[in-house]
Amino acid sequence: MIERIYIPTVRRTDKQITYENLPDELKRKVVMVIEPDERHLYNYDCEYLEIPEKLVGTWTQLAETRLFIHKHAGKIKYCVSDDDVIINRRNSKYWSNTSNMEKSRRYATDEDILEMFSKIDAWLDESDIGIVGLTNTGTPPSYEEYLDTVGVFCMIFIDGTMLSKIIDDIDITSIRVAEDVLFSFECLSRGINTRRSNEWLYTNRSIYQKDLQDSREVWANMYKNKEIPPDFYQSTAHIDAMRVIQSKFPQYLDIFEKNGKVNFRKKWKKVYRSNSNKYQKQLF
Repeated sequence: MIERIYIPTVRRTDKQITYENLPDELKRKVVMVIEPDERHLYNYDCEYLEIPEKLVGTWTQLAETRLFIHKHAGKIKYCVSDDDVIINRRNSKYWSNTSNMEKSRRYATDEDILEMFSKIDAWLDESDIGIVGLTNTGTPPSYEEYLDTVGVFCMIFIDGTMLSKIIDDIDITSIRVAEDVLFSFECLSRGINTRRSNEWLYTNRSIYQKDLQDSREVWANMYKNKEIPPDFYQSTAHIDAMRVIQSKFPQYLDIFEKNGKVNFRKKWKKVYRSNSNKYQKQLF
């Protein structure tokens, strides 16, 4: 059973998109992870977890907050989600002979989301799967129900019995952005496999909604009094962060320029296959 849904959030005391779009049964599992001085501003019917004061305002606050969450969760199954996620469901016709909706995808209903949590819970019971995520709505459909050994972002589900064994040995806090890429690399390199659902999709509403873009703290605070680059993933900050990851995993991340854009080739399967065997007995 997925026991908790952690939602780290800052400066969005009245704009909790992920929480508001969960069915009531799952809202009772939510733990909003907040800064101590904002606690009095929140009035949602859920649990709250205040980050240590020493983390507030640090350059890598989000990465440090996620580490704090992983250690707080311990050995349970849990979800860590951005606070601005809308969940969609994709038509099953892409990987089966059955169509279950009129269009290619639609917003997930409460029943859909409960079904998603149940399925992901079962996936986390598989021997090598320790992290499960959803697909971005901008990604073309795959003709398989899920893909293994890939990067997962924004809303992820974790088997704490696996992650807790390595959490003190991995680096997931040395960069401000792209820290989720670093997290995936660190886990795969230690034998924790990932799975990404093709049926269940996420959209980060704050990327597209203007009034939320200004409160996207991780990006906005890097550009005080300046305009955030229209393509943040081509920004100097993002490219520099990816170079840090490349320095840690030089065999598994290529950075190259093509048609005037910087590209990143992440060799997820190679990092897992090359390193998993030496950790299997330790983990399992």
